[in-house]
Amino acid sequence: MKFGKENNYKEYIYSKPVILVLLVLMGFISMSVYERFGVERDMSHRRTSAESELERLQDRKIQIENRVEYLEGERGIEEEIRKNFDVAKEGEQVIILVGDEPESVEEVEQEGERYPWYQFWR
Repeated sequence: MKFGKENNYKEYIYSKPVILVLLVLMGFISMSVYERFGVERDMSHRRTSAESELERLQDRKIQIENRVEYLEGERGIEEEIRKNFDVAKEGEQVIILVGDEPESVEEVEQEGERYPWYQFWR
């Protein structure tokens, strides 16, 4: 092996062992790139789902803030009190509707249903 002007480095660079080592290195690098690509796709999917969750939670926050603002006012307080308790303002009349009590289940069955002849022993 002679080095210098009379011998080119092309012989050593294009030799089979050097090319084999370069191919092995290129294989390792391509596997690493493919793995990083998979991680990037996974992170992209997670980011998209996190952004949609954030948007949904921000909408919910706005709804809750509006509800709190309404309930802090006089009208909201009155609505909640009327909804949860049976109260009326002074001067208002309350009407309570009471319906007929339904007949017991046994009476309805006996009146409207005929039994076969062998069940009269019950």
